[in-house]
Amino acid sequence: MSAFIVTRHAGSGDLSFIEQEEYRLRLEKRRENIRWGASLLVVTGLSLGVLWAVTHMPRVEMPVDAPPPAAIAIDLAPLPAATPTPQTDTPPGPQQTQAQPVPEPEPLPELTAPPSPAPNPPVPLPKMEKPHPVRKKVKTPIVPQKLQPVKLPPALENTAPPSSAAPPSEAAAAPTSAASSSRASHEKVTWQGQLLAQLERFKRYPAEAQSKRQEGTPLLFFSMDRKGHVLSARLRKSSGYELLDQETLALVRRAEPLPPPPDSVPGEPLMLTVPVDFYVHE
Repeated sequence: MSAFIVTRHAGSGDLSFIEQEEYRLRLEKRRENIRWGASLLVVTGLSLGVLWAVTHMPRVEMPVDAPPPAAIAIDLAPLPAATPTPQTDTPPGPQQTQAQPVPEPEPLPELTAPPSPAPNPPVPLPKMEKPHPVRKKVKTPIVPQKLQPVKLPPALENTAPPSSAAPPSEAAAAPTSAASSSRASHEKVTWQGQLLAQLERFKRYPAEAQSKRQEGTPLLFFSMDRKGHVLSARLRKSSGYELLDQETLALVRRAEPLPPPPDSVPGEPLMLTVPVDFYVHE
């Protein structure tokens, strides 16, 4: 600490009391300033030391209480049996620590924009159609294919001379054969009616041909098995119009399976010829 030098005025004696008090006050003030400065330096040094220690201190990660991972079910195939391997004297390696599983973040819900209102579609006006003329359904008979007569074996032919009185056995068999023949004829007519009705139900008059007033009766020739499946079809006689002929060939394919024939109608396959009428009735 530097000494305080007091100078005297020339010609004066010792310092007065007031000057001594001023000197003492200035000295105490300087000492107080020195104490405050030293205290400030000490506090600043301590603060800098603490700050340096905090910044250079190694960080210690505190364990965070993580939620338990969600359970996931996985089907694993059985592992194959491992073959035993000879043990070797190898020094134990460093112990591995199992890393804690990191919980997967929950997926955020997808936000979908509300669908924009669809514009009002134009309301189509009903189209006025001209009423089609009513066609009268006319049932046409089926022209069956001519069958060759079946020859009876010689053992069944009647070789006895004609006699006026028939044997009792022949007289008893006559009503039975007549009844079976009538039943067979009835079954054949019924089947033909069912076949014609089904063809008529699936028949379509082409609109273009109807507008052009194209009319005709093509003859359809087709073969079918006993289950009603059409095997082949062709035109035996054309109507003179392509649209009507195409509809006739498509008709029989559209209507199958056709009604199967009864046992009283022989043939395998069956050959049939059917006229198909196309007429515009006023």
